Amino acid sequence: MSRRSVQVKAILSVGILVGLGSVSTLAAWTGTATATTSITAAKVSLGVGATASSATSESYTVPVSSVNWYPGASAAAVVVVKNTSTVELPYSIRGSITDSGGVELGKAMQVQVKTGSTVSGTAPSATCSGTAAIVDKKAGSAFGGSVEVSTLAAGASETLCVQYSLPVTAANNLQGATTKLDLVFTGTVGS
Repeated sequence: MSRRSVQVKAILSVGILVGLGSVSTLAAWTGTATATTSITAAKVSLGVGATASSATSESYTVPVSSVNWYPGASAAAVVVVKNTSTVELPYSIRGSITDSGGVELGKAMQVQVKTGSTVSGTAPSATCSGTAAIVDKKAGSAFGGSVEVSTLAAGASETLCVQYSLPVTAANNLQGATTKLDLVFTGTVGS
């Protein structure tokens, strides 16, 4: 082989290497797209009151404390539960008793909660008319566990009637006793 032929082959080899190197440094063209969302978590809350328009507070005092309780007395009041959430909300009721002075007046009381009923009569002989009780605490016992009531759409409300009774068999030592009876309404979404 001649020297010239080796030089030509060497130059051609360098040209091939330079050509391959320039292929790998070519500019790439790209395009992009982005999918974005803003998320706001739901607000879960219930309100209670005497009417749907007043059922925005988390607490409400049922207006039966002024009754002079004696054996056979009963009082009833309407309580409206409103879904003040931004989502549909199933809710439940749980009752609790806080007695004072070691005397169990709360345990001696009968408490019923009914849906779709109204108050009949006036205290000390007022009752809830209508449907069967969804909560039925018997005299001489504590409240049972939570009771699932219904599901309310966002902004919807439900009218309940709550009846408190002191049976004619109430013990004599209950005179002058005080108690606090709470109905706790709990709405839960998700598990």
